[in-house]
Amino acid sequence: MPETKPQDSHSSPYDLSNPQVLLAWQRNHLANERTFLAWCRTGLALFGFSFVIERFDFFIRQIQHVPMFEGMAQKHLHTDAITLSTFAVGVLVMVVATWRFWYVRRCINTGAKTFSVTPDIIFTVAVVGIILGLFTVFWHLIVQ
Repeated sequence: MPETKPQDSHSSPYDLSNPQVLLAWQRNHLANERTFLAWCRTGLALFGFSFVIERFDFFIRQIQHVPMFEGMAQKHLHTDAITLSTFAVGVLVMVVATWRFWYVRRCINTGAKTFSVTPDIIFTVAVVGIILGLFTVFWHLIVQ
């Protein structure tokens, strides 16, 4: 009885009938999924942080009406823009994580020896730049 090669939806360049190759191929896919889920957790954390910022702003606005705390924190902290920016960065993280997941999956399935890390580096630099830019802008608004 001849051994048949396991078939997936794409033609694989690997000999998936070899158990070691099959396990290595599966490990690569599982590592890709773990990375995707880590990026998703980061995006969800940013979503949650944006809601925390909004709730903190609500708390500060309510505490200003308590006679004991009059005169404290009378500046408008521009938290609406901070909240929306943090939420937008969270959405961007999730979108890029999804794109990266499918890109790496395609590289694994086609047997690419290497793949470009340039999109990951560009994205990381962009997120750090956005965060630093927002911090700088809002620090300037708060200090004035």
